[in-house]
Amino acid sequence: MRKWLENAWWSRRPSALATLLLPLSALMGLLGRARRWLYRVRLLRSVHPGVPVVVVGNIVVGGAGKTPVVQAVIRCLRQAGYRPGVVSRGYPVSPRRPLRVTSRSTVNEVGDEPLLHYTLGVPVVVCSDRVAAVDALLEAEPATDVVVADDALQHYRLARDIEIEVVSAERRYGNERLLPAGPLREPLARAENCVLRLMSSWVSPAQGYKEGPHHVVKRRLGEAYALVEPARRTPLATFRGARPAIVAGIAHPRQFAMALGRVGVDGELYEFPDHHAFRKRDFDRLGERTVLMTEKDATKCRSFADHRMWAVPLTVHFAVETKRKLLRAIRMANERLGRVDHTGHNESETA
Repeated sequence: MRKWLENAWWSRRPSALATLLLPLSALMGLLGRARRWLYRVRLLRSVHPGVPVVVVGNIVVGGAGKTPVVQAVIRCLRQAGYRPGVVSRGYPVSPRRPLRVTSRSTVNEVGDEPLLHYTLGVPVVVCSDRVAAVDALLEAEPATDVVVADDALQHYRLARDIEIEVVSAERRYGNERLLPAGPLREPLARAENCVLRLMSSWVSPAQGYKEGPHHVVKRRLGEAYALVEPARRTPLATFRGARPAIVAGIAHPRQFAMALGRVGVDGELYEFPDHHAFRKRDFDRLGERTVLMTEKDATKCRSFADHRMWAVPLTVHFAVETKRKLLRAIRMANERLGRVDHTGHNESETA
């Protein structure tokens, strides 16, 4: 049933199944509008922490490339002189009480994505309640001057200053219908309220840095590193002709394999469900072949890693104009909050 649904969601042509589910979509839309209205008239309360809050999310279900975008936001803020911190639900763990990520944290405790954010050297707190997560973050790290909330676009209890929508260039909005007839969590018009609308793509736009209302952010694969010795890195070209096993437990595994193919690395793809909890036995059938996997999947394999396993980092890169728009929005948020911006960042210096 799930496969039928996804085929209906991502087909550009209306399907019979999607049409049959339209009454349920209408109900979902009504409930969503009612919830947003309750927050707008303050019958449900949003809580603001007093420092600028940047929310990164999407209006479609499934992976759209939020994790590398969150990391690009963190890099941009740090380069400009800010001290960002990250809050996350910690999917699929989603602890009910705030849990700070440390060097000893495991995927089973905090989830895979928070561990990746922590490698950037910023404080990270996970909790199903993002407001509680922010409170814990600021209590532990009072110098934090920007909060980045990962996958929190629909978490309206956390008041926000800047919303960033992320959508993939390949799937976009599918049939543009609300759940369950389509992949939309909220109506397409909801995204128009976001300060930044980002489209992650392997291809640069033909002209400029935008495609329609979206700023295009370019995806790139970095040098692979050995799981048993992360300091040991090698160019992806090393694996050309080796026919490695390509292992992916992400939303769209084939996109990872295709990206490797673009740089001349062809291999056999082994697909797993998104956020799959890898075990050593998952790799037993691969023999002695080299294994290439995403960095996100690699966080779940460190405890049993061996010489075959290599992680391939995925990053996205903002155009100068995208960085400028984000940093301008941060400065404006500080002004609204009556906070002094100590970065001294000059827009013309953004590179």
